[in-house]
Amino acid sequence: MIFKKKQKATEKFQKIVVSENNLLDTANGYNRLRDNILFINADGDKKVIQMGSAVAKEGKTTICSNLAVSLGLTEKKVVVVDLDFRKPKIHRMFEEDMENGIAEYVLGTATLNDVIKPTKYKNVDIITRGEKIYNVSLVLLSNKFAELINSLKEKYDFVLLDCAPILQVSDYIHIGTVADGMLFVVAHELTTKNMVADAVKEAKKNGINLLGTVFSMYDPRSATGRYYYGYSNKYNYYRSYYQENKDK
Repeated sequence: MIFKKKQKATEKFQKIVVSENNLLDTANGYNRLRDNILFINADGDKKVIQMGSAVAKEGKTTICSNLAVSLGLTEKKVVVVDLDFRKPKIHRMFEEDMENGIAEYVLGTATLNDVIKPTKYKNVDIITRGEKIYNVSLVLLSNKFAELINSLKEKYDFVLLDCAPILQVSDYIHIGTVADGMLFVVAHELTTKNMVADAVKEAKKNGINLLGTVFSMYDPRSATGRYYYGYSNKYNYYRSYYQENKDK
């Protein structure tokens, strides 16, 4: 469970809250998640982790980034790979440029060392999307992409893959073939039971190994003791995702 961080009106929003000296409930939530990840990877067979959610805006990228920083503080070498090709955000989370990333690697204009970007966080590197990719499936099904993930497995203790939402884009199916499992993010008072059921059904149908669930954006001040019931059809999932798609 990841708590929603209480902020003052004048406080600048900080998406990466994990640090060696941070005792906030939010940071502790990420550290508990880290400890669970370390436990399930005790045998070293769960190091490539796909971050998934039913729909957008459930906090998946924020959780992925903070988990990476928390793992890095335990002396684990971590790389975060931005695989949300339509709405890439990892470069903004870590305050890096998006240029020179996966697109250039797959095209053969950049090497692995060229696309790995060190960050200011201990033991954490990132790989951004690079230039805009129009045929995502072609990239994910390419031998170059499989080579990339295999090379990262040799180089890092953990490879975290930030992916597009399950109910809005089918990329997760191809990514699942190179990942050891998925962490599924569910947002408090945002994700409906039907969304969760639909997403889990789709994931299992396509052979995705669900490692566990992260309950995000929990605000005990607004908790009502009941879960939000509702339903939106898949057309609305797709429409809302693509209408908000902006490259920045």
